[in-house]
Amino acid sequence: MAAVSTRLQHLLVLVPILFVALTLAAAQPRGFGGAPPGYLRYVVDAVDTAAEEVYDYVVVGAGTAGCPLAATLAGPGGGRVLLLERGGAPSEFPTLATAGGFVRTLAMADPAPESDAPAQTFTSEDGVSNVRARVLGGATSINAGFYSRAHPDWFRRHGEGAEGTNWDMRLVNASYEWVERELIFQPAVHGWQAAVRAGLLEANVTPWNGFTLDHVSGTKVGATTFDASGRRRSAADLLVFAHPGRLRVAIRATVTRIITNPIDPATRRGRYPRPAVAAIGVVYQDRLLQQHHALLRPGGEVILSAGALGSPQLLLLSGIGHASDLTSLGIPVAADVPDVGKHMFDNPRNGISIIPSVPIDHSLIQVVGIPSANGTDSYLEAASYIVPLAPMLRRDGPFSSPYSPLYVTVVTIMEKVPGPLSEGSLWLTSTNPLESPAVRFNYLSRPEDLARCVMGMRRVAKVLESRTMDAFRVAGGSSSQGRRGPARREFRIVGAALPADWSTNDTAVGYFCQQTVATLWHYHGGCVAGSVVDRDFRVFGVRSLRVVDGSTFSETPGTNPQATIMMMGRYMGLKMIEERHSRRQARSSTDSSPNA
Repeated sequence: MAAVSTRLQHLLVLVPILFVALTLAAAQPRGFGGAPPGYLRYVVDAVDTAAEEVYDYVVVGAGTAGCPLAATLAGPGGGRVLLLERGGAPSEFPTLATAGGFVRTLAMADPAPESDAPAQTFTSEDGVSNVRARVLGGATSINAGFYSRAHPDWFRRHGEGAEGTNWDMRLVNASYEWVERELIFQPAVHGWQAAVRAGLLEANVTPWNGFTLDHVSGTKVGATTFDASGRRRSAADLLVFAHPGRLRVAIRATVTRIITNPIDPATRRGRYPRPAVAAIGVVYQDRLLQQHHALLRPGGEVILSAGALGSPQLLLLSGIGHASDLTSLGIPVAADVPDVGKHMFDNPRNGISIIPSVPIDHSLIQVVGIPSANGTDSYLEAASYIVPLAPMLRRDGPFSSPYSPLYVTVVTIMEKVPGPLSEGSLWLTSTNPLESPAVRFNYLSRPEDLARCVMGMRRVAKVLESRTMDAFRVAGGSSSQGRRGPARREFRIVGAALPADWSTNDTAVGYFCQQTVATLWHYHGGCVAGSVVDRDFRVFGVRSLRVVDGSTFSETPGTNPQATIMMMGRYMGLKMIEERHSRRQARSSTDSSPNA
């Protein structure tokens, strides 16, 4: 392996997450520019909202699921909707506008609860750095933009059991298409992505499927939410489908609790066990810490779409969770739902990063390898970054210049463990809703997940061993990836390299997986369907309260979850409107009955 300076290794050790203190003044991407985004017509700062208002639906979390859900509920046949977002609007942050701003957004993520940064860092109890979105559009406003549908078997598995969701696949596909008409594009594949495509095929990740939105085995190009000019589209852009008079989007609005009232035992109805309390609204605070109340009209609902951290956290803060845990924190118990915060999952990511010997363009994930369509083998993905680093010189030295960063190209191939089977939990360490809860994912604790990582890293090594990848080697000695011979060209690897006996030594590769595990930001669970919510995503024990987001998933839907979570928002919005009409028809029939 060609030598990489220790100092540079330290700077790049978290590639491709790249949570590095970067000097990026010379690398500002262009801002949004042009006409203001259409969603801004609905947006208001929470400071300017009334102390108390009434709505048909209150959606908490204007992210990947919340935006399409609110747009649908405020569309034809819907009602008056309040959508609450704790962060600001994407148009306020120029780095979010383009693919080139992806690295900067992550590098500038801030863990401080009071920060206005669109990405908030947190570190799991496993010691793995992670990020959660804090901006309108949620993760779709800060992510790498890759878009691919779930495999049909995912819907089947999530439909099993007494409380499994009975997915209407016709409506599922129509909901995907609704999202896709507005947000997705076919990427132009070249440079590093084209090389990885060829390497995957050489490594027998076949067949070649070309460009497709479907989750199919082999190598494929997925869609992107960046257009041909590199401009990002996010879930926030779906808000334009709402009726202007029905939707209000309050930004910098932090929900502190769900308001619940006891239900008179004589009037309790519905599924068993019958709810003892009902949600009647939420309390939220603005950036000046003033309290506001958003209350429900009769027949209205509160829907949590705050993500796999935010939704279980808010349930717990509202007294909905394991009764003994809530009591120990001094939180009054509204409903004893023991599995809130349990069954937390995050897909482990491991990979190899190198400094290539030839110039490479910046690229986010476009090409993926899916060795098996049923989700038993790790997925393979790749990215390339042109990273501006602070000059490695003393600031008081003769060559110091804050305007002359050193640019380094880094490329990476990674594997993502599907599922996963390893699970952890989330719990409150504070009753401050601005702070992230504690979470432990227990990465690779199940032997099946570790075995998948081992196999996935071997496939990564085979891709690197392909003839296509020879162009990215530098002159040197024998390859650290197992290819022998005098004066061979080799990779200049950043960070940990696979052991020399990677093809035969399961223990050594497993140790590599455990020591280098990171995240691809696809964490989910905490309000899992069948444990916390029913087949219609209603919270057990609480009337008029649902959770509609990735916290209800027990496994990730394919290579990337954003397509399915946006689809879910649209899907459930249509289902809820259908239920609303059914209730009205039932009341109308009762009122017109001769015996009424």
